[in-house]
Amino acid sequence: MFLSTSHNKIDLKCRVSIPASYRINLEKEISPLILFKSLQFKCIEGTTANRMQQYIDAIDELNALSDEAAVLRMMMADAFEMKFDSGGRVIIPETLMDFSGLTDKAVFMGIGESFYIWSPSEYKVQYDYSQQILKEKGPPKLILNKNKLLKDVSDE
Repeated sequence: MFLSTSHNKIDLKCRVSIPASYRINLEKEISPLILFKSLQFKCIEGTTANRMQQYIDAIDELNALSDEAAVLRMMMADAFEMKFDSGGRVIIPETLMDFSGLTDKAVFMGIGESFYIWSPSEYKVQYDYSQQILKEKGPPKLILNKNKLLKDVSDE
């Protein structure tokens, strides 16, 4: 699981240190790191090969000629399997650097099964937006243990 937020420097060769807790998660999964352009935001998304396989499986369930399948295929085409150096760094491909607006700093934001890599300015926009929603609407109404809740209802 990818959690927490980390601010890391990007060097002139586009190398950035992946947070240690993220690397540990990848090692536990025995999975390479996959980076790709986010479909929702102006940032990079990082995940495991297992999670990427779930995307591939989802594409296989779609009509091959649909717009959704076309978008997801392009996401795959823009994905990169990353290798770590001895310092836990990866080189972010230029196409991902340009897409996300990254220059000399990266903000890593864990979101569970994957994580985002933001430019500091884009991260601030998203953070401020989420805080505004929280202020206006309050916290989200979550149902935790949905499967348990469904089972309890069916047992009645």
